[in-house]
Amino acid sequence: MKQTRLIMLAAALVVIAALSLAAPRERIANAQPVCLSSTEEQEEHMSALEFVASMKIGWNLGNTFDAPGGETAWGNPVTTKELLHLVKELGFETIRIPISWGKHVSAAPDYIIEADFLERVDTVVSQALDDGLYVVINSHHDNELYMPTPENADSARQYLDAIWRQVATHFSDRDHKLVFETMNEPRVTGVSYEWNIDTQNLECMAAIEVVNQLNQTALDAIRRTGGRNADRFVIVSAYAGSPNSTLIGAFHLPEDSVDDHLIVSLHAYTPYRFALDMKSGDATFDRVDENEIRSLIRNVSYRYVQKGIPVIFDEMGCLDKNNPDDRYAWCVAFVSAARENGIPCLWWDNGCISGSGEKFGMIDRKGLCVYEQSQSAYQGLMDGMK
Repeated sequence: MKQTRLIMLAAALVVIAALSLAAPRERIANAQPVCLSSTEEQEEHMSALEFVASMKIGWNLGNTFDAPGGETAWGNPVTTKELLHLVKELGFETIRIPISWGKHVSAAPDYIIEADFLERVDTVVSQALDDGLYVVINSHHDNELYMPTPENADSARQYLDAIWRQVATHFSDRDHKLVFETMNEPRVTGVSYEWNIDTQNLECMAAIEVVNQLNQTALDAIRRTGGRNADRFVIVSAYAGSPNSTLIGAFHLPEDSVDDHLIVSLHAYTPYRFALDMKSGDATFDRVDENEIRSLIRNVSYRYVQKGIPVIFDEMGCLDKNNPDDRYAWCVAFVSAARENGIPCLWWDNGCISGSGEKFGMIDRKGLCVYEQSQSAYQGLMDGMK
């Protein structure tokens, strides 16, 4: 799924608290949530807050189209219409389909996407939309092509412009339940600040600024294609997908040609030692852990949601450590806190339930059911929405 992130949230919140919160752009500061509708016509006229609220709870088709070797390269089966229908039947309203385009393109500068790969993605996207799901597609394990260093910035912009111009053009007639996400966890690899923001490190701050520029490039490429992309909702990525990177003034939303159609993406496996650290023996979820989650979500809500800017946790989850009751408690606590603040949650499912990998598997894609060992986590997600 990804390299392990060392997110020490308690310490980071001390830094965040000391930092001034940048004022949001005035044109969206007064947005207010109102009653929602699921019809396509009304979706096109929703505010971003309303639209995101309607996405509710979701699921990631992980380790599939994001596998560089292709859909089944990382051990998951071919995605079927029956699986997508099951996702909807289980109560999920949104599906995120991570896609690594970079292994399916021609050489620079054109980066032409392989026609067969694009058509296969189209098939799955169309089936999900036909089932009434909100669908998020992105540029996933392509960080080597858009690594946010000043030295790589021009090349990264070229890549994102080419990819999003093609993808957006291809899907320009799809309804507004299709959402584009600019990048996935853009970061500088192999450095101390790969996963942990260091506001005192000038190179780290420069990388965050490059991420700002790359979000602008991707958004501009999408908008230029016209059609329904002229006002399609777009999710913008934070440095490393980290909530901490969005809570400092260095991160900002790109300028858009249409008001109130941007969403901030965050990833959260919190607390790290419980939710993501495979080496940790911590399999117990307690009140301290719940307070850490609530503190995180409270800060994010204050910085964005309360100022009219929607947020989505489009990756979240906790590893299976043979601790079903604690996973249930974690899911209820996380989802309910996010729901109270108008933030949808999308479970990261990589299909893994055994072996040495990160055990986030929830849905058995062959058996078309929830894995027995993940029943408690699934129930926690649903109960957290009540």
